[in-house]
Amino acid sequence: MSLENALPQVARSGSLAEQVYRALRESIADGRLPAGSRVTERQLATALDVSPTPVREALSKLEHEGLVERSDSRRLRIADHPAETLHELMEVEVMLRGAEARFAARKITDEALERMRRILDELVASRESLTLAQQFEMAQRFDAEIARAAANPALRSLIESYAIYASDYRLSLAAEDAKNPDWVASRIADHREILAALAARDEDAVERTMRRHARSSIRTL
Repeated sequence: MSLENALPQVARSGSLAEQVYRALRESIADGRLPAGSRVTERQLATALDVSPTPVREALSKLEHEGLVERSDSRRLRIADHPAETLHELMEVEVMLRGAEARFAARKITDEALERMRRILDELVASRESLTLAQQFEMAQRFDAEIARAAANPALRSLIESYAIYASDYRLSLAAEDAKNPDWVASRIADHREILAALAARDEDAVERTMRRHARSSIRTL
């Protein structure tokens, strides 16, 4: 399969270099750019339908992360150890999300807690009639309240930079997990526990629970 058909389309909103970076990193993670494969800036630029400049910037970041190795001035190779490196990056995301929940516990308002309760109650009451995409969107709204309460844009930016897989890919994997009632029950239980810890302003408990919740998602990726 050619790279043009294998690589995802790059969104034209926001920083183009960042969009290219995310597209390439996700393609390394899901195997569309397999370990050991050789690539060039021009080849990737053509495949992604962008100029070489954002590709060069993205590759520099990937090289810094150890996902790409430079064999000479023009050619690069996908590192032989991306699975281990990518998993470690995901672990960083877990720790950062735990920190964000801790900060949220310090600042969250009763109004925000009530919005989170309503989201969770609606999800539980309507789950059978909702599509998986709708359930996923509600879970994202729940998480967004935590990010809003934490009110730390720098930390949120870091979390997003370490989130290797895009929402569409995570949703496709969740579709299989969602067939297991025990998995669904555990996710809802986690959300209830997170909400309870936030309501108690228990920073240690909410950070611990958020880390466990986030780490359970990584095991399916």
